[in-house]
Amino acid sequence: MSQTGSLPTTIDGWKKWLAAYEPKPEYPDDAPALECCALALEAVEHGNFGIGCVLHDPDGAEIVRGRSNEVFEPYFRSDRHGEMVLMDEFEDRFRHVTSMKGYTLYTSLESCPMCMARLITSGCGIVLYVAPDPTGGMVHLRDQLPPIWNKLIDERDPPQVFGAAKCSPELQQAGHDIFMLSGPDLNQKLIDR
Repeated sequence: MSQTGSLPTTIDGWKKWLAAYEPKPEYPDDAPALECCALALEAVEHGNFGIGCVLHDPDGAEIVRGRSNEVFEPYFRSDRHGEMVLMDEFEDRFRHVTSMKGYTLYTSLESCPMCMARLITSGCGIVLYVAPDPTGGMVHLRDQLPPIWNKLIDERDPPQVFGAAKCSPELQQAGHDIFMLSGPDLNQKLIDR
């Protein structure tokens, strides 16, 4: 499948597309964005929302990764959003870390309000999303957070950064489209609960 042609619409199509994609040097976040998309696809394969995350330490080394979102599988857990799963693993494995300044968390989809509050509380230095989420994301609505949350972001030294990853438009679209493979159906499942 051509990188410039139409994007896939199935899990198998996305597997092939992601395996063939080569990070572009002009986009410094392409490699972690690609990994987030692959992890998001893995989450979809397991019956969850298509969201994947990775965490890099201050030296740029990836230290936590995995099939991130686990809301529905292996069993229903309302708190198992992608960023939450990743932060649980980080905090369990790296109990000695007392500051997340310099750490960068990449997520395939803009963080929801619950996840953004967790990331603010964690003090993670930089949080970058691959695809914006205009209907469920909170980063673009930061000015609507209660004042204490913005105070926590802005008064840290250095202030926390929440924003879009510098990745290719193709990967931005992949992050969105992979989420949409399961998102609408799983949102309906939540409504029906």
